[in-house]
Amino acid sequence: MRRTSWPDRAPRTLWAPVESPADAVRAFERKIQALYHAHLAVLAMALVEPPPSEPELGPMTRALRAVVHFYRGWPVLEEAERARRSETALPEAPVSFLFGRPDIVMGEEGPQVAETNFDTAVSGYEKPDDLWTQSAELFELPNALLQSGRPLAGLKDYFTELAEARPHRIHWVRSVAAAPECEPILAYLNQNPHGIQHFAHYAGEPSPSYPPALPGHLHRACTLYTVNKARDAFTDTLRPLVPMVAGCTVPLRLAALQSKLFLACLSDPRTRPRNLTPEEQDAVDTLIPETRLIDLMSGAEIDHVKRNRGDYVLKRADSHMGRHVFFGCNVDRDEWEHLLRALPAQPVEPAQPPSLWLVQKRVRPQAYTLLEYTDEGPVERRAALVCSPYLFGGRLRGFETWRIPFVPEPDMLDHATFVGHFIRSAE
Repeated sequence: MRRTSWPDRAPRTLWAPVESPADAVRAFERKIQALYHAHLAVLAMALVEPPPSEPELGPMTRALRAVVHFYRGWPVLEEAERARRSETALPEAPVSFLFGRPDIVMGEEGPQVAETNFDTAVSGYEKPDDLWTQSAELFELPNALLQSGRPLAGLKDYFTELAEARPHRIHWVRSVAAAPECEPILAYLNQNPHGIQHFAHYAGEPSPSYPPALPGHLHRACTLYTVNKARDAFTDTLRPLVPMVAGCTVPLRLAALQSKLFLACLSDPRTRPRNLTPEEQDAVDTLIPETRLIDLMSGAEIDHVKRNRGDYVLKRADSHMGRHVFFGCNVDRDEWEHLLRALPAQPVEPAQPPSLWLVQKRVRPQAYTLLEYTDEGPVERRAALVCSPYLFGGRLRGFETWRIPFVPEPDMLDHATFVGHFIRSAE
């Protein structure tokens, strides 16, 4: 497995794959869709004019509006979207724009969504499927099982649905540094019988013109964090490209859904929208661990978090790649109290989102019995798991699953072990 495209994540020993039944996957997909609709309710609350006047909603609404403003700040795209429709309009059939790769800890009380990452699957998190195919080959899994668990294969299915199985152009906007990762993915996606063509456009390189005969969409295949490092280069690439496409695969006005601030708004009974459906309310209650915006916490709530630091995580509402996350169980009392006091007071950095900090209840993982193949033979292991379902176009298309330590470690993502995860059909 070290010959795959993920050599730094290949396990040193082999772990037998796991599987989820298709009916359970569909039920979980519906719950994630309900959580997504709850996020849209928060977005609508943030965009309403005039803003809500309730005292408890004021600080949260201001924070949400600042986050929404930040994520809309793409060069060229923001002005193009405003020209097409109302700034506050939410799209019809919004679930078709559900993209994401949630970070889900398989907790003792069920799956818990530590971060939704809604919209970030459109931003370049896709990886080749060779860890799944290698695992299927090594463990002689049936081909039907392999076809229903590979995320990149699911992404190809999504683009087929988007294009209605007709010729179409998909324009990926990336940074030059992403080219080695991007090119093999696009080569795979271009192997389709429908004439769906994928093109990479790298920041700073001029975008060629294309005949107008085929419809096209822009795929925001990099984050705004990346764009802000080279805004002039991205502007030069996007300016001639945008008039040639019908729009983005995911509307820019939904980009803010990736912020963890939405989790805090929904988790806190004082700030969650009052118009959630029973299904949305159930998704919030069962999937989101207790999450609070630290600026809204009372003195008594802060004191409780100080006394019980092993039960909490401090994280910035807007960051990526595991940065700006502090586990209370990994620091002593003095450092924890310093973090709670000092981090929320940090000034906003240039070209960065608002400096908002959250306190989230630590999810204690459930113990699973997995099979590890060692030099001495197969051994049963008790393991904790984190699972990231790949959601493209509102559908759950595959799973990325890793073995993690029971007690969080600061660098645990650097040495997590891949476990092949497949979807078992009902047949």
